Amino acid sequence: MLLDLTLRREMSRNFGGAFTVLFTVVITLMLIRILGQASDGQASPQDVFVLIGLTALSYLQIVITLALFLAVLLTFTRMWLDAEMIIWRTTGVGWAQLLASVLRFSWPILLLIAALTLVAWPWANQQSTALRIRFEQRSDLSRVAPGQFRESASGKRVFFIDKGAQAGGVAHDVFIRDDTSGQTVLITARSAQVQRIDGQPFLVLRNGNRYAHTPGALNYTITAFDSLDMRLDATSGLSSMSPGKTGPVNWLTQPNRNVPTAYLFNPAVPNWLGELSWRLGVPLSAALLALLAAPLASGAVRTGRAGSLIAAILVYLIYFNLLNVLQGWISQGRVGFTTGFVLLHGSAALLLLALLWRGNGGPQRLWHSLWHRGAPA
Repeated sequence: MLLDLTLRREMSRNFGGAFTVLFTVVITLMLIRILGQASDGQASPQDVFVLIGLTALSYLQIVITLALFLAVLLTFTRMWLDAEMIIWRTTGVGWAQLLASVLRFSWPILLLIAALTLVAWPWANQQSTALRIRFEQRSDLSRVAPGQFRESASGKRVFFIDKGAQAGGVAHDVFIRDDTSGQTVLITARSAQVQRIDGQPFLVLRNGNRYAHTPGALNYTITAFDSLDMRLDATSGLSSMSPGKTGPVNWLTQPNRNVPTAYLFNPAVPNWLGELSWRLGVPLSAALLALLAAPLASGAVRTGRAGSLIAAILVYLIYFNLLNVLQGWISQGRVGFTTGFVLLHGSAALLLLALLWRGNGGPQRLWHSLWHRGAPA
């Protein structure tokens, strides 16, 4: 009881510290990336914090898995370096009791990881995709940031606004290059505003000039205008995700990461099986890594804290990279779902058993047994 209480208390402290550091790093990286996308016109500035939250929720299970792994590893490493583990082992405490304490500490965290991976991961990806698509479906002018050239959704118009407002406002000193009619048309205007005419979005330009030229010809047309209406275009996206849209969603047309977990159990779609192997593999790998961390920490006696930590992190990285590789192989049909899943996680379980066998002195006992058997009577 004392050992179990001590282990769980120390693992809780280490887990809290590791999670805080890792989550701060992830949030910082997400903030930098999403702010860059917003400045490039790939995301709405109004949705930045929502996108950061959804992205953090998408990768939270990875952060928690690594934090759990580090919590167990750091706890057992400290106990080995302080010779505390040697004292417990000499009193008859075996690996079974130690791993049972790890599991009692880990099971609520493992349930959280499973919920985040199986439920929150696809939901957060769906919401992020919907936000980006709604932004792409905005009118051409509302996607333009003042002082920047921006291409329209169709790719046939280029906009520039010197001083502008957001969607629905009035933009000033507007430049437009338009190639939609087969001619190269340049338009300059003192002001512009998006208005809906007969239910369609139009850009109403005021006080400007229109320069039209047919490529390969010598004719140029210059027209001054007080008011000019130009219909705006928008991209088509995932209509099934549009607000107010009802009806079933064709998940086959969606990215694999957006598909709810319940739909992935379909052997007819290899891509879905690959995604399923990843989602089921994350919580299972988190449990195996937490158990692996305990025997891996025993190496600190010979290599020190830094050596043990480096070796353990390499095991973590290799495991998760193989998890991603397995997803790709199953999606490509190069390996079956059951075969690949059992092979990867079964190998991790065998590694755990091998480390425990070594920690119990298995190699020494085997060597002595072979030596005495081969020695002459």
